[in-house]
Amino acid sequence: MPFQPGQLAGDYEILDVLGKGGMGSVYRVRNVISDRVEAMKVLLEDMGSQPGVGERFIAEIRTLARLDHPNIAKLHTAFKVQNQLVMVMEFVEGTDLAERAREGSIPLYKVLGYIKQVLSALQYAHNHGVVHRDIKPSNIMLTPQGSIKLMDFGIAKSNAEPLLTRPGSTLGSLAYMSPEQVRGTPVDGRSDIYSLGIVLYELTAGRCPFDSDSTYQIMDAQLNTAPPPPIEFNRTLPAPLNDIILTALQKDPARRFQNAEAFRRALESVVAADTAAQTRLISDADDYRPGPVESQSQAPGPVTPRPPLPDPQAARPSRRFAAAPPFAAAPPSAPGAPAKNRRSLWMAAGAVACLCILAAALIAVPYFRKSAAKSNESSTSVAYNPASTGGAVLGDSTPAPRPAVARETPKSHDLGAAAIPSHVDNAAIRPVLKPAAKTPPAQPKSLAKSDPAAQAKPPEPPPAQVPAPPPGPSQAELNSASESLMKMDARADAVRQSLEGLKQQQASQGLGLRGDIVASESRMNSYLQMAQRALQSRDLQLAEKSMDSAEQELSKLENFLGR
Repeated sequence: MPFQPGQLAGDYEILDVLGKGGMGSVYRVRNVISDRVEAMKVLLEDMGSQPGVGERFIAEIRTLARLDHPNIAKLHTAFKVQNQLVMVMEFVEGTDLAERAREGSIPLYKVLGYIKQVLSALQYAHNHGVVHRDIKPSNIMLTPQGSIKLMDFGIAKSNAEPLLTRPGSTLGSLAYMSPEQVRGTPVDGRSDIYSLGIVLYELTAGRCPFDSDSTYQIMDAQLNTAPPPPIEFNRTLPAPLNDIILTALQKDPARRFQNAEAFRRALESVVAADTAAQTRLISDADDYRPGPVESQSQAPGPVTPRPPLPDPQAARPSRRFAAAPPFAAAPPSAPGAPAKNRRSLWMAAGAVACLCILAAALIAVPYFRKSAAKSNESSTSVAYNPASTGGAVLGDSTPAPRPAVARETPKSHDLGAAAIPSHVDNAAIRPVLKPAAKTPPAQPKSLAKSDPAAQAKPPEPPPAQVPAPPPGPSQAELNSASESLMKMDARADAVRQSLEGLKQQQASQGLGLRGDIVASESRMNSYLQMAQRALQSRDLQLAEKSMDSAEQELSKLENFLGR
């Protein structure tokens, strides 16, 4: 007999029905002694009428009793009541991945984070000789804190239970079955890797690789048909991730990842490569902004991302989930983080200044040498030609030599001592020297030109002070912040769902949600988006500040919801 809400089963009060699975009904119960809310799973029928199911249920209890991992729902106890075998497990609050995917596309970095947690649980279970054999989105629970809980080991195969699976049986969800499960041959941990590969395929491409209403066609495809690359349905999918998924879906277990840890490391490499690519894009964009001088120093030049191709799934009615969006593109430089731009501007300014100085020196040196040669020639002809008459020296109407003499005689007393012979009449000199006195601005210029040695070496400007770039965050710090943000996003998703349900409930009564709660939710969403963009641009300080602000709003909303 099914249990009803309010009924007691041993020390447990039935609160409500959580669902019915292939192996039994699941209830939410409360321990009347400890007051702890837990999940209770019982068989559908009387134990005596279905001995095979009873054996399988006992095997599940023994399997779960040996497992203790943060990503596996824990078994608390087991007992018999009303001729039914009951096990009491950890109650996992949240939603499963199937329901979460139906609500909308999941960002790719979150999808990879969820799958890596499942792989951690599978590696632990496989090390203890346990194969889950029923990996699918509905058996992967997502908590409000962003943690993954692997559920329903009801058909798990343990090495200690060799007779658990009868020959020819094909337990499990067909769309996620490995070829060896379809055949009914012995399975190992690589079967779970195949099933999880289909889950990852579905979350990234928006559909299962083998989508059909015919059971026979799905079974035949699992055995004989190569899956279409998921990148065909989601052109924004990174090519390395596409290859990883296809590796997990190899028909031959020997060609798949040989253990869950190898699968997880491959996903880690995709995340690391994408982070490095975003860093290069941001760096190239920042270095290119100052102008052509800075861009000449870049060997590869700015990277141009490939424009996304149209999604062919827009016309496919069989798509069940929204495909995961790509890693968010690197945003333009934020006003709060201009350190790299300032460094580029300083470097560009210094380069321009150096080029200007070199150009001026190249232009000025030949001119100085030519002027010095003319100056020496003119001085020699005046000072060392005493046989010349005053008319020969002063009466020359050629304009070129006279300005040269005037420019090369910076001091008035030098004219009488060196440049003028003693027999020349001073009265004849005065009218000639008077025009030179009318151009005093030329004297400082001549003074500067009369000393080529002083002009040969232009003054050196002070070296440009290039500020040292601040040390960037380490990859470990960025990974830690990304994990924290992922968990906060999961909590925020749970809050949004609860608020949406509350809005609908109040709307049916002609009421509306409080304005401060609506504003708090909006601020929380903005802070989370800001934190995500900051992490993508490797601005750890801004990311942490945004996450702190989001945490304040999130805590306020959780308190409002009674969590």
